[in-house]
Amino acid sequence: MAETEIFRDPVVEAVRGSSQGRVRCPSCSPHRKKNSEKTLSITVDGDWALYKCHHCDESGRVPLRDNWMSPVENGRQPSSPVSNMTKPLDESQIEYLGVRGISRETAESCGVVSGDIWIRSRNAEVKCIGFPYKNEDGSTAVKWRDGIKNFSQSGTAKTLWRIGEFSGGDLVVCEGEIDVLSFAEAGVFSTSVPNGAPLGEVKQGSSKKFSYLWDCKDKIESADRVILATDRDAPGNALADEIARRIGKARCWRVPFPEDCKDANDVLVKHGTPTLLKCLEDATPWPVSGLRNASEYRDEAIELFNGGFDKGIKCGIYDLDRIFRVLPHTLTVVTGVPGSGKSAFLTWLSSSLASRSDWNCAVLSAETSSQVHILQMAALYIGKPFRGPNKMTEEELRRGLDWVEGQFVFLDESDTDIQSVIDRAHAAVLRNGVRLLIIDPYNFLTGSIEEGSVASINKLLVSLKTLAVERGIAVWLVAHPTKLYRQSDGRVPVPGGYDVSGSASFYNVADSGLTVSRAENGKSLITCWKARFPWVGQPGEAMLDFDVEVGTFSALTFGGHGIDAEDLDFDAD
Repeated sequence: MAETEIFRDPVVEAVRGSSQGRVRCPSCSPHRKKNSEKTLSITVDGDWALYKCHHCDESGRVPLRDNWMSPVENGRQPSSPVSNMTKPLDESQIEYLGVRGISRETAESCGVVSGDIWIRSRNAEVKCIGFPYKNEDGSTAVKWRDGIKNFSQSGTAKTLWRIGEFSGGDLVVCEGEIDVLSFAEAGVFSTSVPNGAPLGEVKQGSSKKFSYLWDCKDKIESADRVILATDRDAPGNALADEIARRIGKARCWRVPFPEDCKDANDVLVKHGTPTLLKCLEDATPWPVSGLRNASEYRDEAIELFNGGFDKGIKCGIYDLDRIFRVLPHTLTVVTGVPGSGKSAFLTWLSSSLASRSDWNCAVLSAETSSQVHILQMAALYIGKPFRGPNKMTEEELRRGLDWVEGQFVFLDESDTDIQSVIDRAHAAVLRNGVRLLIIDPYNFLTGSIEEGSVASINKLLVSLKTLAVERGIAVWLVAHPTKLYRQSDGRVPVPGGYDVSGSASFYNVADSGLTVSRAENGKSLITCWKARFPWVGQPGEAMLDFDVEVGTFSALTFGGHGIDAEDLDFDAD
């Protein structure tokens, strides 16, 4: 295992090329709005550098010199390359693992090694147990632990541990390598995530942290079931929730551990192999649909009772946030007469979500080419038009395009078959962690839709609603209204949900419904005609200013509240 194999990583190269302090993180900076922010902290410790990104949690330890065996100023000889510093487990380490219920045979069969590793918190080079990783890109790494809760890492582990050895059947996913060894002791193959559980809630833009799911998607898709055996605590539950959301809840099962046990190793040590196998046998399907015992929802119901309902994501404009907020698990239908600005409104709103809440979005825009759509988003990010005398510079455009690349993924408009759209949406959730899907417009969808069939329209809408619920995303569907006739005063009425062409299901199935209308003097009227959840929105209207050059919507200069909506609470309205 050569040093060049271990450290072929842009983060590692950035660390080795920098001095102590903070630098931009090559892993997450290109995909963030604040891409110049220095989030990667580097601490030089002798001939080694410790690094950690305070945004994407990328962390590890790398040598600072090409010649690892050269002397250093403080007199301490640096560690040798990984190929030389790994060796078989010694008796003290076998004894330590034995206390955890893990035999020598199990540890060795799983490739566990030993090494003398510098542990910064102990200010010494100590004997550690190592878990070798082989990443999908061919690079390798070793995660180390000294037996008293201290950890280190050579290279960057970026894949599921031992996933390359998975040969089919049920795939058990754990939170740590010791839990994998515990299942192996019981004769069950399992794998572990490379970076543990999140310390808090999963960050909205944490697609990089979960990229291992996409890298291993072929193995995951080949599994009969994905059984989640993460720790029974808040971080472990958050980890299981995000994995299930990304790969599909219908494929996931959850392992119930005894009340006195937090993880698989706890069960092995306290209750033995038979009880650990019984936990797997008692795994329950992740609640998706169908008949379920109320006990399966007990914990979630208590959490909802104590924590309150999700009140959605705000755009920051009081008048609009008062009637509509974006909520995962929901389907929103957006309508309006031709030329009313529906697409422009959704482009602005999705860009606002990406900027304010770091949401990743997937877009199928059949009426506007992806190239033009990307230019529109870059203009919104930079705040300058992409054409005309006041257009952005090429440098600004490149910066805007970098941001769009990190926040949006586009579904090729050449394929509008509804099943293909849903399949690609599933892939976008897994690969990019998207939380919003825009389909613009409905009438370009093909495949299972029979012309004039109300039943097929209802089926399509229900399939999109099911997609939203299963993957925890917000789905926005643009649908044109039927032909409207002018009123006696000469005005065209504002269409509602029952005016959408084809079926009343556009109103009945949708969780939320919006209409975009042009008003006088460059203004736009946003009408909410349905809000299923009163803590997220309410029927009403919001008049907004519209900058046609840049594509931004904003609070009215006159006549509107014109204030930020950070403290807006529907329960208090």
